[in-house]
Amino acid sequence: MKVAFARCCRVVILILLWVAIAFAEELSIPEGMVAIPKGNVEHSSKNINVLSFYMDKYETTQIIYEQVIGENPSFFKGSGKPVERVNWFEAKTFCQSTGKRLPTEWEWERSAQLGNKVKLSKKMAKTLGWFKDNSELMTHPVGQKKQNLYGLYDMTGNVWEWTSSDHENGGKVMRGGSWRNSHNSMRPSKRIMSLPLYRYHYVGFRCATSMDPEPDK
Repeated sequence: MKVAFARCCRVVILILLWVAIAFAEELSIPEGMVAIPKGNVEHSSKNINVLSFYMDKYETTQIIYEQVIGENPSFFKGSGKPVERVNWFEAKTFCQSTGKRLPTEWEWERSAQLGNKVKLSKKMAKTLGWFKDNSELMTHPVGQKKQNLYGLYDMTGNVWEWTSSDHENGGKVMRGGSWRNSHNSMRPSKRIMSLPLYRYHYVGFRCATSMDPEPDK
């Protein structure tokens, strides 16, 4: 009887310890962010290692941007819509003001991955985001579509997103596609560039923060 009771106590203690660890890990995730595990992305037949990091669950909204910066430059007004018409320097300043940074393009792609050997179909694109076939040629409030593999919203469509990375042909890399593009532009590997001074009504951003030492750009 005593042996059985002792075993039962050990099991209860182990369960409580597991719950405590899980709870502590949950508490360590910054509010409004999602933990992205380390992994690889492929570019030009090379595997690029991406360390674990945190990514904003949503694109930066107009209401949050205005609370931090004091103005809302967006063309498509709406407090819950993604802020746009923000250049790269302004996006970087916002992220730094909130104790974060812009993600590298490899972090961004890692966050947008669909799963092993999964290709983005038009049907899948409609469930995950807003593009020219379903957007009515405008942005939409964040978080209305299905979350992706890691629990992030609007990683496909709505607005292109600035990254911290330099493009090999000059300018900064943007990822994700937008309300005005076809579903092919929403592929996780799709990348375009722009000079950092430019503002567009189809480009916004979200922020990231590191778990490990700062990544290479």
